[in-house]
Amino acid sequence: MAGSRFRQLSLIESGVSGVNFRHITRMTTDEQEDLHAWMVRMLAAHRCHLGLYVAEAGTTTAEGDQIDADLWLAWDGVATFATAE
Repeated sequence: MAGSRFRQLSLIESGVSGVNFRHITRMTTDEQEDLHAWMVRMLAAHRCHLGLYVAEAGTTTAEGDQIDADLWLAWDGVATFATAE
Protein backbone atom coordinates (compact mmCIF):
# COMPACT_ATOMS: atom_id res chain seq x y z
CA MET A 1 0.00 0.00 0.00
CA ALA A 2 1.67 3.24 -1.15
CA GLY A 3 2.29 5.79 1.57
CA SER A 4 2.20 3.30 4.42
CA ARG A 5 4.94 3.26 7.05
CA PHE A 6 6.79 0.00 7.60
CA ARG A 7 9.56 -1.63 9.58
CA GLN A 8 11.54 -4.64 8.49
CA LEU A 9 14.22 -6.81 10.02
CA SER A 10 16.86 -8.80 8.12
CA LEU A 11 19.83 -11.02 8.92
CA ILE A 12 22.98 -9.95 7.09
CA GLU A 13 24.84 -12.94 5.65
CA SER A 14 28.05 -12.89 3.65
CA GLY A 15 29.50 -15.58 1.44
CA VAL A 16 31.39 -16.15 -1.77
CA SER A 17 28.51 -14.66 -3.77
CA GLY A 18 28.51 -11.45 -1.72
CA VAL A 19 26.28 -10.02 0.98
CA ASN A 20 22.68 -11.16 1.35
CA PHE A 21 19.91 -9.71 3.48
CA ARG A 22 17.73 -12.62 4.65
CA HIS A 23 14.31 -11.19 5.46
CA ILE A 24 12.94 -12.06 8.91
CA THR A 25 9.87 -9.87 9.26
CA ARG A 26 8.17 -6.81 7.78
CA MET A 27 5.13 -5.00 9.13
CA THR A 28 3.26 -1.74 8.89
CA THR A 29 3.72 0.49 11.90
CA ASP A 30 2.48 3.58 13.67
CA GLU A 31 5.99 4.10 15.13
CA GLN A 32 5.00 4.35 18.79
CA GLU A 33 8.06 2.25 19.69
CA ASP A 34 11.59 3.38 18.80
CA LEU A 35 13.45 1.35 16.18
CA HIS A 36 16.00 -0.14 18.60
CA ALA A 37 13.35 -1.37 21.05
CA TRP A 38 11.27 -2.80 18.18
CA MET A 39 14.31 -4.56 16.73
CA VAL A 40 15.29 -6.19 20.04
CA ARG A 41 11.68 -7.27 20.61
CA MET A 42 11.48 -8.82 17.10
CA LEU A 43 14.84 -10.60 17.48
CA ALA A 44 13.67 -12.15 20.75
CA ALA A 45 10.23 -13.04 19.36
CA HIS A 46 11.74 -14.78 16.34
CA ARG A 47 14.37 -16.52 18.52
CA CYS A 48 17.23 -15.10 16.47
CA HIS A 49 20.73 -16.18 17.39
CA LEU A 50 24.23 -14.75 17.08
CA GLY A 51 24.54 -12.57 14.02
CA LEU A 52 24.53 -9.16 12.41
CA TYR A 53 21.06 -7.77 11.78
CA VAL A 54 19.62 -4.62 10.24
CA ALA A 55 16.28 -3.01 11.00
CA GLU A 56 14.89 -0.44 8.60
CA ALA A 57 12.06 2.05 8.88
CA GLY A 58 10.52 3.77 5.92
CA THR A 59 7.59 4.46 3.65
CA THR A 60 6.26 2.41 0.75
CA THR A 61 5.98 4.65 -2.32
CA ALA A 62 4.89 4.07 -5.92
CA GLU A 63 8.59 3.96 -6.87
CA GLY A 64 9.47 1.44 -4.13
CA ASP A 65 10.59 1.63 -0.53
CA GLN A 66 12.01 4.87 0.83
CA ILE A 67 14.18 4.09 3.88
CA ASP A 68 14.24 6.84 6.53
CA ALA A 69 16.30 5.11 9.23
CA ASP A 70 18.33 1.96 9.65
CA LEU A 71 19.92 0.33 12.64
CA TRP A 72 22.69 -2.28 12.40
CA LEU A 73 22.98 -4.51 15.42
CA ALA A 74 25.29 -7.33 16.52
CA TRP A 75 23.11 -9.71 18.51
CA ASP A 76 23.98 -12.70 20.66
CA GLY A 77 20.51 -13.38 22.05
CA VAL A 78 21.01 -11.25 25.15
CA ALA A 79 23.30 -8.26 24.65
CA THR A 80 23.40 -5.87 21.75
CA PHE A 81 25.79 -3.43 20.15
CA ALA A 82 24.19 -1.05 17.72
CA THR A 83 24.98 1.84 15.43
CA ALA A 84 23.24 5.15 16.13
CA GLU A 85 19.78 5.53 14.60
